[in-house]
Amino acid sequence: MQRRVIVLDPAHGGSDPGAQISDTTSEKDVTLALAFRLRAMLAARGFTVVMTRDSDAPASPAPGGGSLTLDDRAGVANHAHAAACLVLHASSSGDGVHLYRSELDATPAEPIVPPWLTAQAAWIPQSRLLQREIAGALMRSGIPLVTGSVSVRPMDSLTCPALIVELAPADEDVDSMNRTGYQQQVARAIAGALLVWEGQVQAPPQLWVAAAPRTSPAGHSRRTAPHP
Repeated sequence: MQRRVIVLDPAHGGSDPGAQISDTTSEKDVTLALAFRLRAMLAARGFTVVMTRDSDAPASPAPGGGSLTLDDRAGVANHAHAAACLVLHASSSGDGVHLYRSELDATPAEPIVPPWLTAQAAWIPQSRLLQREIAGALMRSGIPLVTGSVSVRPMDSLTCPALIVELAPADEDVDSMNRTGYQQQVARAIAGALLVWEGQVQAPPQLWVAAAPRTSPAGHSRRTAPHP
């Protein structure tokens, strides 16, 4: 695990605008703007930031020249071995920030080869702690907050602590989420929380593969206990 690496996944992009926030604002634009502010805040604190896209189109083309798929985004994130991955979304409903972790059931350890669609399961305890850390920072900053759990790709395929950060309007004006001051306030709170998180994050233990059966003195096959 790279404790000083954070992955930001600004959802949508290119031909996929995401939700239409208002007549002039698409979700893909809000998520990218927030990602840029977060990247600047995190870089100023000494983090290396990996972004799945840094323009209106995904940063790297998928095989065949198309846009990055959800699986491609998960692959970028997992390759980084990051201390956290934040999947950025935006919504015209509600206000403040909606902070979600995966609703997968936690597993006690990470398989040597995690199943792709439920790889996040081993990281649920860490994602829950990360959610608590960021939620506390947002509330101390006076930002309205909703927390919960959802099952959304690519988050369920991520092999690191992972959350969805969904930005909602600051007030009754839906375009208030584009205000520089508001996005800066959110980004500052999250970056501060991640600075604390750096010293807390722990990788889950791996599930060790049991040894092959061996023959007992009585001639019966038995399986030895797995060794750490």
